[in-house]
Amino acid sequence: MDLLPGGLSFRVVNTLDVADDAEIPDGFTGRVRRRFANGQSTVSWLQDGVLHDPTRGEPAFRVMRLDGAVKYEMHYSVGLLHDPDGKTPAVRGYFTNGRVHYEERYRAGRRQDGPKGVAAVRKWRADGTLRHELHYVLGARQY
Repeated sequence: MDLLPGGLSFRVVNTLDVADDAEIPDGFTGRVRRRFANGQSTVSWLQDGVLHDPTRGEPAFRVMRLDGAVKYEMHYSVGLLHDPDGKTPAVRGYFTNGRVHYEERYRAGRRQDGPKGVAAVRKWRADGTLRHELHYVLGARQY
């Protein structure tokens, strides 16, 4: 168990360190940390056994590289990919230098363009220039 800050107070969080997802009890609520043989690690936040963002701005699932840098992160609402707010996509991947590599926007588990027509899928080159954008409405690709 750990204590995590939450505004003006702290909350107790159950934390499991596992070698395999099969070790996670059904209906578990809390944080799950897993380390892989290749050095990568993951942190998952579960609520009643499904991925769910623990707090505003904290993704429910995060993969870290060997050096501890974030490889990609995903925001969930009750088990479904979901943008936590209008400015933050549900999925964001990073190059090894920390620059954003790709973003994907979701609403209730379906790809969905963001506010003001921001494409649901955007991918950048390593030099920071935009590579491509794909538009989606209610999970259906728009051409």
